[in-house]
Amino acid sequence: MTPQGHGRLAAAIARATTAASWWREQTPVASRTAARGEPPYLLSVPDIGLACEVLLADRLFHDLGSAERDGLAGWIRATQQPSGAWHDAAGRPDPSRTALGWWALVESGDDPEAEHLVRARRIVHELGGAQRGSIEVRLWLAMAGHIPWAWLPTMPAELWLLPTVTWLSPSRVSPWARGVMTPYLLLSRAPARVHVSSAAPLLLHRPDGEPILPRLVQPGLLGDLLQAFDQGVKLIRKLPRGPVLGAALKRVQRWMIAAQQAHGGWFAAHPTLLSLIALRVLGANYDDPRIVRGLAYLRRARGLVSTPAGPQLAQGLLCAPLTTLARMVRLALAGDAASIAAGEAALPFLLGEEIRQIGEWQLRTNAPAGGWPCEAGADKYVDTLSTCAVLDALHALPRSSHHQSQARAAMRRAVEVLLAMQEPDGGFARFERGESEVFMTRFPLRDASLLAAGTPTDNARVRVSAAALRQLGRLGFQADDDRVARGIQWLWQRVTLDMAGFDLGTLGELALCSAALCPPTHPLRQTIERQLRGRQREDGSFGSVVDTAVAMHGLMALEGAVCIQTQRAARHLVQLLDSAPPELAQAALSERLGGEWTPGLGLTPVCHDPSAGVREAALALTVFAERGGQL
Repeated sequence: MTPQGHGRLAAAIARATTAASWWREQTPVASRTAARGEPPYLLSVPDIGLACEVLLADRLFHDLGSAERDGLAGWIRATQQPSGAWHDAAGRPDPSRTALGWWALVESGDDPEAEHLVRARRIVHELGGAQRGSIEVRLWLAMAGHIPWAWLPTMPAELWLLPTVTWLSPSRVSPWARGVMTPYLLLSRAPARVHVSSAAPLLLHRPDGEPILPRLVQPGLLGDLLQAFDQGVKLIRKLPRGPVLGAALKRVQRWMIAAQQAHGGWFAAHPTLLSLIALRVLGANYDDPRIVRGLAYLRRARGLVSTPAGPQLAQGLLCAPLTTLARMVRLALAGDAASIAAGEAALPFLLGEEIRQIGEWQLRTNAPAGGWPCEAGADKYVDTLSTCAVLDALHALPRSSHHQSQARAAMRRAVEVLLAMQEPDGGFARFERGESEVFMTRFPLRDASLLAAGTPTDNARVRVSAAALRQLGRLGFQADDDRVARGIQWLWQRVTLDMAGFDLGTLGELALCSAALCPPTHPLRQTIERQLRGRQREDGSFGSVVDTAVAMHGLMALEGAVCIQTQRAARHLVQLLDSAPPELAQAALSERLGGEWTPGLGLTPVCHDPSAGVREAALALTVFAERGGQL
């Protein structure tokens, strides 16, 4: 490499690493902004739905200060589109988010007849009215008294008395859905009433003035039968059922209270908010320790986001995603001596987040406690993706580190957790075994898909399975191990059936997995390499900055060294960093390079990680330089 090329590469790595280090300072590991009393920037940005619900729920809790209320409302206004709608991640007008955005801004003091709200109301009407929104919107409409509770799905409380092994037991659904179903049942049994601003203008009405009834089930004969069954259950609920119902409701309450985690919340922000509302409806006071801890959790999950109007306060889905924190530590451990010292300083935090007590996920498997949760402070739900990300950071730990013995012990426990997450078909679950094959999703209910963590064959599960198998390979498992062999066979089946549907992130994880476990002649490895190489564009990129970095990692792992395609991708990243004005702030540089859409939870299917572009670019270029790459 010429001195000029070497200098450009080193300067690009330094600039991207500096920006990534700034993001690391926003984390609980080392947050200067928090020390000054200012909220840090969010590392995982959801849609506006949670912020809207927090604004509406403040009628019950009176927890938001004027600055927080104005900040959340400012973010909601800043994300509204010129048409008046709020869009989903695919860029389409979202009726549910648009209805909630309108309602939250009215609750915050905006005039319903203001131009931006009139446009939003028209979009909601064009899309069928607020009653056609998600169960999230219909729940708030019912709590506000705008629609009857009969317009929402009914769940018999007696389901909570069923053994956990039965198909219809709530323990069989995904953890997020279980965290929502429990307070939802208590709210619908009350029935809860929250006095908020009127959302009646968002509803479509019949000529006689009555709101139009939304369909709760999918069209078809089976849907009609299920609709009749739902109505029958609602009639039965009006009959006295004696001690059985009382015992069921007491068990539901115990289940909800026991699900509160060490950080004060439940499974992410949405179940936390519903559980807090349910506690208030059940008679808990403002100073109840459970409510105080839950509100503190929601407050810690708030942070700043960059918008064209400047930084705005947003309500996050999680406090601090451990996957992102672990990737930042991994980058620090790949840097110079000062960065390595910073990475080692963060290791006690990561090791301290290991799950060391039993949880609900162990009901479906026979594994000891271990692994890591999806967010800092959680202690009851293990997350395969977070576990794999932390293991990546621990593998990068210098051999001379005094944390080695503690890290190796945690890695041994994580092996048992990863093996316990393998499903009978060979793939791996993210939170609990069986979470993607929930029996109740076979019913043609509109919202039945929310009960499962994706489908058994979607991209997210392929990515989780590839990540888990790669870690098993790094921890000493060979391809001829029966569990690894079943996993590779499952991946090969998915590749042969749905290769065209894989995004770059999934392809990159498959490349790392096949490079770690498969010989060069294996058809899985050859197919993935051919597909990955074919995705490169004329400018050397593979799409976004994150996709380009992921592809670089995959190609370097498959090749065992750098190649011409990796070199072209590295030149593209260096050029992007060179072309950015030197006076750009770190948040602006991150926005210029772009972030990454990451899997969300339940009603928030995706989140945006604004730190991913600079972080992954820095890590990919660092590995490129370590392998002797030249521009």
